[in-house]
Amino acid sequence: MRLITGDECGLLKEVIPELGRKKKDPNALIQPHSAMIDVTKGGVSRVDSKETQKRDRGVVDMVWIHEGDDCIKDESSCSTFGVLRNNGSVDLWTADIEDKISFAKHSLKISTPDNIFGTDTRPRPLGLGFFNQENRLCAGDMLGNIAVLDCTKNKCEVVQTYNSYTANKGGNTISYTPGKMENVQLATALAFDTTRARAAVGGREREVCITDISTGKLVFKTKNMPPDPQTLLQQPCWPTAIQFLNKESNVMAVDTAYKQVRLYDVRESSKTRRPTTLTPEGLLEYRVTSLCQIDENEIVVGDASGDILTIDLRRLGRNAKASANRDLARYAGPAGSVRQLKKHPTLPRLTAVGLDRMLRVYDTNTRKQLDCVYLKQRLNCVLCHQNNHCELSDDASVVSEEDYDKMDDFDIDQDDVVEDYKDSDDSDNDDGAESEGEASDGSASGSEEGENSASNESDSDDESLDEDNSEEEMSDDSDDESEDEEEIQTSKRRRHK
Repeated sequence: MRLITGDECGLLKEVIPELGRKKKDPNALIQPHSAMIDVTKGGVSRVDSKETQKRDRGVVDMVWIHEGDDCIKDESSCSTFGVLRNNGSVDLWTADIEDKISFAKHSLKISTPDNIFGTDTRPRPLGLGFFNQENRLCAGDMLGNIAVLDCTKNKCEVVQTYNSYTANKGGNTISYTPGKMENVQLATALAFDTTRARAAVGGREREVCITDISTGKLVFKTKNMPPDPQTLLQQPCWPTAIQFLNKESNVMAVDTAYKQVRLYDVRESSKTRRPTTLTPEGLLEYRVTSLCQIDENEIVVGDASGDILTIDLRRLGRNAKASANRDLARYAGPAGSVRQLKKHPTLPRLTAVGLDRMLRVYDTNTRKQLDCVYLKQRLNCVLCHQNNHCELSDDASVVSEEDYDKMDDFDIDQDDVVEDYKDSDDSDNDDGAESEGEASDGSASGSEEGENSASNESDSDDESLDEDNSEEEMSDDSDDESEDEEEIQTSKRRRHK
């Protein structure tokens, strides 16, 4: 796999986890399937070695603009990706890949000025997206502003700017109610629908608004759940992660800071704007920070504590007070808040980055952690190259479930093989005799005769000693019997007298 990571200090790094894996040790102990993988530092290369660490140039999000095919032998490929930074600038990088097992050569193609959103307050950027049909980049900030950039003819210029919260209203006021929350950076989640050229923005006490990129009009706005029937209080709303599901992008998943995942039907013919299904209370324990779809029926969520959980969409309902089934599949490993989750487009691999400064790669079929790379800085985002299939051998110290099934030693139905007991001395003598016989027949026969004669002499000596001992014992017994007879006779004589 070829991965590119961005951290909060502004550094871009290319990672090939297979190059940093340890070699197999045939004498290593076999570890169970649930064993944690070793942390490695190899297989990492800086994209720009001259870049200095500055938090105002921290990487917020990255997106592929063009991905070259690096699976063709003896041919190089070129890929282009965009980077959104904290100061509001966008950089376009090109990567020339000559070999799929070596690092690419990166060069900065275009860099825009700071603050592409054109506001005086300089809000914090949220995300970046690319639309292939129109060949345009789209970036959003925490005020709900959406800047559209044209990337044709080797340039990257802002052609249009929209605001998701004031699309159908006059004025520049974002908040519906005046006060302290007016014109405050409220947007906390942003997602782009590349198939229909739409952008979804949501934030604290603000429902998700879907805006058409080409026209800037509001096409869909979600609606909150009904008030609580007991307290009659409005349900809290704070989207923290958004993603359009499936290829048609008819379903939108929204994660909230109140430990909930909601699904919305965002089709034009939809009759409801409320959540169609949602997770019950108590299912998730911490604030959800990231979201990724790995299957048609499964999504993976990452929270602020470092837990990565799999949720089956078919088991969700519309009742938030329903009993929560806590049997969730978990990806073990992260020790800090998960910033971003990415699924590889072609391989069953899931990548996770966060505040623990680790890049982790998982197998989505077995949820096994394959690689863990330490990258020194807190990570914000990651990119997966879709055409790279570099898969070297894994660590030999970990045995997967398939390997356990193939091993005969772990077969329960297998009959035990019981061998006859052999004395160690006998086995040694037998082995010595066989080895001597194989060496030379003459020497073996001579040694055997010598051993036999010696053994015969020792046997004769032992027999003579045994005979002497037996004669002494018999003489002693006869003396004892004679003494007993004399005593009996003396006792009889006394009685007669």
